Amino acid sequence: MRQSIRMLAILIIALAVAAGCSRASRSTRVSSAPPDSGPAVSASQPAMPAPAAATPIPGHPPVTTTGVVAKVDPASGVLIFQDGRAVKLTPQSQVLQPKVMQPVDPAAIRPGARVVVQNALPIGMRTASATGKRQRMATVAAVDQQKQTVQMTDGSTARVTPSTNMHKGTDGAALVLADLRPGDEVVVIVMMEKVAAGSPAATSGAPTTGTQPSALPSQTVVTGAPSDPSDASELMVFRETEAP
Repeated sequence: MRQSIRMLAILIIALAVAAGCSRASRSTRVSSAPPDSGPAVSASQPAMPAPAAATPIPGHPPVTTTGVVAKVDPASGVLIFQDGRAVKLTPQSQVLQPKVMQPVDPAAIRPGARVVVQNALPIGMRTASATGKRQRMATVAAVDQQKQTVQMTDGSTARVTPSTNMHKGTDGAALVLADLRPGDEVVVIVMMEKVAAGSPAATSGAPTTGTQPSALPSQTVVTGAPSDPSDASELMVFRETEAP
């Protein structure tokens, strides 16, 4: 009887030792495996390009805009509205709550908030229709239907011609001059003059009046100071009461 008990005890100890060795072996294999570094990337795979910097419209005076925030980048100060307009906040800018006109900390702005932005530098619209063209962001002060002009609160004037594409927002319903009213915020798109490379204006070496950085090809020289009034090729109308 005692011999049977002794044999059973020896068998239990042997099984326990074997189980311990097995666990130690698995632990060693796991710890020696290289860490998971994610999917392999081919050395020939090109790096993703950095996003283009949002640059304010050169020479444009600060503006006051109203809208619903889609995105705000505190690091760069760029604020984008849901309707596509974009501005850059500066130390002189102020963000306010509509109606009560109470200041809002820019760092506390969240998407979906309706704000009034004062004294900001306009970046404008980054749409296909605006590429390669001069833009102006302004607020309507008065409309002269006889002269077919729109006077802005900043003193500038835009001329609406029969070919002007005037509409709500970026691609909303078409409008006519009689639909405009004081207080409407607008983005005016004006076609910029171009001088081909090799022309006297491009090769004279003299500074070009009104030259601005743009997305045009490098062989194209952008010239022509804005006339007053400027003929609008497109006029986008934004109304705070119609914002979503």
